[in-house]
Amino acid sequence: MLYSIWKGARRLLWALPFLFALAPGPSLAQPSEYVGALLARAKTENLHDDRYWHTLLHNQPAGAGWKSLVDDARFFLSPSGKRDPAAEIQATLRSFFESDKTGDDHPRCRFPARYAWLKARLNLDDAWLPEVHCAEWEKVISAVRPQSAALIFPSSFMNTPASMFGHTLIRIDGPYESKLLSYAANYAAYPDRIGLAYPFKGIFGFYKGYFSLFPYYDFVKKYSDTEQRDMWEYTLDFSSDEVTRMTMHLWELKEIYSDYYFFDENCSFNLLFLLEAARPSLHLTDLGWRWTIPVDTIRVVRESGIVKAMDYRPARATRMKHLASLLSEEAQKIAREGVDRGPDADAMAALAPAERMRVLDLSVEALQYVYAKEKITKEAYLTRFLATLNERSKLGLPETPDEVTPPTPPHAGHRSSRWALSAGVETGHSFYEVSVRPAYHHLNDPDAGYLAGSQIVFANTTLRWDARAGLRLEAFDLIDIVSLSPRDLFFTPLSFKIKTGLTRWQGFAERSPLVYQINPGVGLAFQGPWLGLYYGLAEADLNFGGAFQRDHIGGIGVQVGTIKQVTNFWKVNLSAETLRYDLGELARTHSFSAVQTFRFSQDQNGSLSISWGGRPHQEQARIKMTWNAHF
Repeated sequence: MLYSIWKGARRLLWALPFLFALAPGPSLAQPSEYVGALLARAKTENLHDDRYWHTLLHNQPAGAGWKSLVDDARFFLSPSGKRDPAAEIQATLRSFFESDKTGDDHPRCRFPARYAWLKARLNLDDAWLPEVHCAEWEKVISAVRPQSAALIFPSSFMNTPASMFGHTLIRIDGPYESKLLSYAANYAAYPDRIGLAYPFKGIFGFYKGYFSLFPYYDFVKKYSDTEQRDMWEYTLDFSSDEVTRMTMHLWELKEIYSDYYFFDENCSFNLLFLLEAARPSLHLTDLGWRWTIPVDTIRVVRESGIVKAMDYRPARATRMKHLASLLSEEAQKIAREGVDRGPDADAMAALAPAERMRVLDLSVEALQYVYAKEKITKEAYLTRFLATLNERSKLGLPETPDEVTPPTPPHAGHRSSRWALSAGVETGHSFYEVSVRPAYHHLNDPDAGYLAGSQIVFANTTLRWDARAGLRLEAFDLIDIVSLSPRDLFFTPLSFKIKTGLTRWQGFAERSPLVYQINPGVGLAFQGPWLGLYYGLAEADLNFGGAFQRDHIGGIGVQVGTIKQVTNFWKVNLSAETLRYDLGELARTHSFSAVQTFRFSQDQNGSLSISWGGRPHQEQARIKMTWNAHF
């Protein structure tokens, strides 16, 4: 009996190699051989030239090759991966088979989008791969539960330099009924402080930009509730698989930096790589030489055909201004008193029920606004807020809700770059001008799609030809920013301007020397039914050039004006300025300007301007007609 058992065991041991040979599994005997076969196949199939691989690396053409826009060395598994996509794909494939790293540190956990793509393209066999558990990534994907996505555009906010052009972010929606429970993907620079060096550092890439994932509610609270920024939500027609792919690539960029540039590699442009990671057929980042303004990316995304719906989320300040516009001045004062002291039953008793509702609604919105801005203590806020809600609850619902009418959406405004051709007459002599402006919006441009009273001009260059002086540089506006923010009972912002660049000084009778100008100003603006947006600014003016006795001249003065969008296609801008110069040499100048702009289409408009000014008794008059083409 024992001999029979021993004999059967010998036969089983003898047959084991044949049984293992017949069992299913990899055809190669060693892991190194399997990895080598994968590397050879990736090279043969030129996977490193695949557009999706370039998207995952954020590659852009650079000479005869490629260069990643990501500057953090931790993003690359090959020392030459920033410029060599072939070396990076080889290093990535090798890293997937590493067994010395475990958990979230393993490359398969760090780069889930790369792994998913290469696994599908090369049919990676799990039997050769080490077992890893990506706990942190699984926790994030379980919380986000991506199903759909939307591109979000918070409008510009002139009181913060980083927000003057607006912003873009991506909302990643899960199965939740409220969008406020969604998550938002954001790319931004985080400067330590915003000072005089802020524009220089931002233009030349001295800040680091990072991708991040935050609850969408946090962005709504910041932009809509405290920064007075309306938000436009462009829903994309992405499937849940595409949004998951986008989220996987976003995870790969966690804590990875890229050098941040205001005009190209910024909050808008880098987000386009996430959209391309979701849908590889998109070509959103092929923008060439153009500067990338946030609203430009909105247009690019819409023109790609992936936007299926658009929603408008007015800021709390917008809702407040809308409610105030429906009330008399006396009723507005009662609402303002409600913010400062709580509801005044006696004052509201004289109001009609509908007006009383609006007064209380306005007080509720205003109380929430001042509390979010930390202008009121929590105790005072709760006392007044609950008292106001109690009074409001007694009145029921209005017959028709006081909803804010959406303004022109940002993508429907003029494009941010502009060519201009002008012809005119100055003191009896004709002249012709051509100018180009890379960015962005001027007070004389149509307001549709832009924040009224705002101006942001960078690098506007004007060449002029006339029979007396021939061809010459008329102006180079390096920076020309104006923010005219109207004040009312609830908002008391300061208006300001700052202009610097090369300009023609008009203080000489027969010649206008080219000088370098620095022209800041600060003041107040108001909104009226007849005058439109009217303002007054105290300003300083400092000019440098060889035409002056001491190579410079400086003074102070006042500028006043009014801007009115008369109709959708007609805008009027009137301004007057007087300056007294006591620095360098003594002089006085004054000027007056009247500009009418006529909108022909979204990107075509014309203007007629009449100006007059100079030193007393040495004034010059000018009439100019201009055709503007935005692109």
